[in-house]
Amino acid sequence: MGLQEKRAAKSIEEQYLGDYQKEINEIVGKELPININWDTFELDFIKFVPSVCLQRLTDGLKEVCKDDMGQEAIQESVNSIEVFCIPNEDAEAKKDLKLENGVFSLTACWGGHHSGYYTDLVIREYLENNL
Repeated sequence: MGLQEKRAAKSIEEQYLGDYQKEINEIVGKELPININWDTFELDFIKFVPSVCLQRLTDGLKEVCKDDMGQEAIQESVNSIEVFCIPNEDAEAKKDLKLENGVFSLTACWGGHHSGYYTDLVIREYLENNL
């Protein structure tokens, strides 16, 4: 990860990550750390983390946690969130959502073609089907 990527990641963390983290913690009703694996991001995709990744994740969690049953299911099953980025080429086939050992992992091309990342509806549906 070069200096440009490090600066871009730091900028996103300072401007956006804290607010999204706070909102997600409130939605879920507990601390749910988000770890963005910046070293998996190309420079051009880092700027899409707030609008394409974090906003869709937040909106998906809002729907899952809209009632006590959903909120409790997330609290019991998810302890952290990991975000990974993959290259745009073949992203639609290689993207992945996984809930394992309390870790909800989102792997997609967060900034490429829309077929390479997840919408809030898909995130919600995945969680509801796997909680």
